[in-house]
Amino acid sequence: MSRNPFTSHLYQELWLKHFAKGKQPYAFNFIPNVKFIKHAFLPYYVNIGKNVTNGITYDLNEAATDYENKTFLVYDVPEFANTNKFPSDVGRLKGYKIRQYKGFLANFKGFNSLEDYMASVMSAKSRNKHRSTLRKFENCFSVSYKIYYKDTSKEACDEALTYFKKLIVERHKDLKIDTNIIAKWNFYHELIFPMIQKGKALLICVNVDNKPISMSLAYIEGNKMIGSVKAFNPDYYKFNIGHIELGKLIEWCFDNNIQILDFSKGEYEYKTKWTNEEYGYDCHILYDASNIKCRLTASLLALYFRLKQYLRDKNVNLLFKKLKFQFKNSAKPNLKADPEVFIKPLDTTIDLNELRQVDMEDKNLNFLNRTILDLLYRNPEPISNIKIYTKREKDLVNYLVVGNTNKFQIEFKPN
Repeated sequence: MSRNPFTSHLYQELWLKHFAKGKQPYAFNFIPNVKFIKHAFLPYYVNIGKNVTNGITYDLNEAATDYENKTFLVYDVPEFANTNKFPSDVGRLKGYKIRQYKGFLANFKGFNSLEDYMASVMSAKSRNKHRSTLRKFENCFSVSYKIYYKDTSKEACDEALTYFKKLIVERHKDLKIDTNIIAKWNFYHELIFPMIQKGKALLICVNVDNKPISMSLAYIEGNKMIGSVKAFNPDYYKFNIGHIELGKLIEWCFDNNIQILDFSKGEYEYKTKWTNEEYGYDCHILYDASNIKCRLTASLLALYFRLKQYLRDKNVNLLFKKLKFQFKNSAKPNLKADPEVFIKPLDTTIDLNELRQVDMEDKNLNFLNRTILDLLYRNPEPISNIKIYTKREKDLVNYLVVGNTNKFQIEFKPN
């Protein structure tokens, strides 16, 4: 078995530094490579990384017995891992497998290119739409693609991660869902560059005017890639920018002999569209069946995780994230309601020379970005052709968007 990136020395060391300061790591012969920490109050050990990984794989050493009188919890074990012997076959070591998340992967074996693979997972209509959207995107904007992998400087990586963090915040703000990624950002920031240097991770970036608008982090394990954090600028939603980025990542996989792109846990529309295999994530609870305390601890843990999955099946976790987002943002005094926007054809009698032209890079006009980009998607032309003018009429602020083919007026009424 190739070394799982989430059981590597670097990953485990940095996780301990950021999330378990002062806690002693424990290694056991019966489960090589996976290290554990003791739960603060309860009598069991939990794997280093907990649920921050994108899948733990392990083998069991049948000859070792240092699991005696102990209970262990291993988060997020993919079903396809097929550990060499599940605990029921290893002496007094027994275990529970508790279903948690659904996972998705793209298996490229037997395919020669992105187009070849797309033909197997998408209808002709979907493929044509993807190609059409890509052409629109590249015709409307100054587009470039960047892979941060191996020969990447620390300065370039740090700059990319600064943009990545902003994209994550913007995306979750748009979804109105809380995320814990930002709270863990110092961990990711310290981890990603050395992983990239070692060829164990990469960042893919889609740029417009050399500024990232879509980014993803992925880990690499042999001929397998494991997707992790993903975010994009929601203003480009109409252009399916996340799908464009994914197509470029798959092209890279074919060019670099990656046979499996594991999309990891969680169900999202882009995963079902691009993948050809599904699997499950389980949490594994391993325990010494000869010890009554271990049996009781293991059964209570199993009950707890079954309850968590029941609530997850009822979408209670999503509701909790939305409520948490609302609670956090309700305390912000400057949080404004979305403006009311009206779009109509440009009045051709207006003399543009009498109006003030505004800079499209003006951050005070960010609220216009999605409206302009949505209309540009419907009627494509290079955004460099677009000029914006402003004029005020009574309680309305009007913005005139003028290009070679796009000519319309946006009336913006603050709430």
